[in-house]
Amino acid sequence: MKSSSLVLRALATAAVFISFASCSENLDSSGVCSVLCPAVGGEIQNITLDAIQLDTTVQALSGLGTEPGLLLANRGDTLDTRIIVRFDSLPTKFTPTSDTAQPITSVDSAYIQLHLDTLSIRGTGPVTIEAYDVDTTANDTSTAAILALFRSDRFISSQTFARTDLKDTVNYYFSNAVLLAKIQSSSHLRIGLRATGSTSSQMDFISAEAGQPAVLYFRATPDTMTKPLNVSLLSKTPVDESIAATHLTDYTVIAKAPVQAPLTDLAVGGLPPTRIYVRFNIPLNIIDSSTVVRATLLLNQIPNTSIDPGDTVRLLPGLVLAGNAVKDPAKAAQIATDIALDTVLLTPGGSGVKSVELARAFAAWRTQSPDTTARALVLRSLTEGSSPLEVSFSSSEAAIGLRPQLRISFTPRVPLGLP
Repeated sequence: MKSSSLVLRALATAAVFISFASCSENLDSSGVCSVLCPAVGGEIQNITLDAIQLDTTVQALSGLGTEPGLLLANRGDTLDTRIIVRFDSLPTKFTPTSDTAQPITSVDSAYIQLHLDTLSIRGTGPVTIEAYDVDTTANDTSTAAILALFRSDRFISSQTFARTDLKDTVNYYFSNAVLLAKIQSSSHLRIGLRATGSTSSQMDFISAEAGQPAVLYFRATPDTMTKPLNVSLLSKTPVDESIAATHLTDYTVIAKAPVQAPLTDLAVGGLPPTRIYVRFNIPLNIIDSSTVVRATLLLNQIPNTSIDPGDTVRLLPGLVLAGNAVKDPAKAAQIATDIALDTVLLTPGGSGVKSVELARAFAAWRTQSPDTTARALVLRSLTEGSSPLEVSFSSSEAAIGLRPQLRISFTPRVPLGLP
């Protein structure tokens, strides 16, 4: 599909949302909106449909390093994730005050400054963060190759933090000698961080994609009056793939993740992250000849107690913009735009029928032909890729009574006309 057609479709969808919002869901048309929102003819009709044509769980294909957070976790056999930060360009000279540039021959007080989402912290005990040299020529996306470098001969240093030490800004100090060796050999500095300790721990650092990247600081002289040098994140690989390289300046590596939901269920979130793709078969008269007052996707939630069942997951529905030419649901689920005014709040351990409001999708579908664009939605987690929490639902393959349904409240449409 050409990118220009996607842009035009997205603009058209946005225009429909604006016009739809102007009339809202208020059936009282006696006020100043009498021309723009004419009186609705007839009573509101309510129907519940088995309108699911296809529902499936798909991988979130946004790519390694695109997550808004960097998850560092040590939760035994349940969850183990590490953080990779890359500084592929290191200064080899510095300029003392009122002097000329000279080679860097010493390093003092080297540390990486990270920004922490303090609300994400799990665990009350101290946590030790170990640093490893993970510079390698292996495939950038090979998780196995990176995890293999967390070994004793690649160990750099460690630092222990009490729970009270974990503030919005965390300074992680590491070996000055290692940094100096990297500078003098013109090598990359690629560090892998791993959480260890006698108690479980979990925290989410803010990534470069979320606007607060890690920064490397050090002084090129032991003189404490000398201003520290700072180095920004940079990845020079993959070569000739600038977008992928930008994402790989910092990313999360999954060593161990909770068991994911069975393939027969619908799942959103988790690690690796998943989304739910749903395609509907809705009678044309409801979309083309009716005013949809409310539309609700009803999902039967299946309790998931594998990790933090009482925590909150924010679910966000999106309108799929991919044309029918995109046959793969996993690919179509990536071409979507958010349609909700707010997220749906759920807990992984919850159960029973949950509601996802979809009225805005009908306003968009009215402007689109089903021959070119499927009536499809995607459900994703707001913390996709940076949270292990997963919410599961019954699919259309489940027993009758547990399958997804679509409940619609509508009235016959009245053509726009002036009195």
